[in-house]
Amino acid sequence: ERKQFGKPIADFQGIQFMLADMAMKIEAARALTYQAAAASERGDKNLTFQGAAAKCFASDVAMEVTVDAVQLLGGYGYTRDYPVERMMRDAKITQIYEGTNQVQRIVMARNLP
Repeated sequence: ERKQFGKPIADFQGIQFMLADMAMKIEAARALTYQAAAASERGDKNLTFQGAAAKCFASDVAMEVTVDAVQLLGGYGYTRDYPVERMMRDAKITQIYEGTNQVQRIVMARNLP
């Protein structure tokens, strides 16, 4: 709904690139998460690495994508009228609980395949 110069911002190539990057990163995070889940089902020996990688990558992507979404919405992104404000707070906590992403990186480094 946002407009700039009389056009919807979604018509601008820079915004389209940003949206495409956001979607691509979400799909990559989803694929890594599914891969870790499948490894868990199989009982793979490198499950520790895969689980840490999925948690770390997906939570970083969630934070990055929600920050970009807030930016796209401008001032509205910070208001409680839009769900992206809550999503950004939720994304931040995923980087912290169940082991911070820094700890996940240590876990991955110690379990490199």
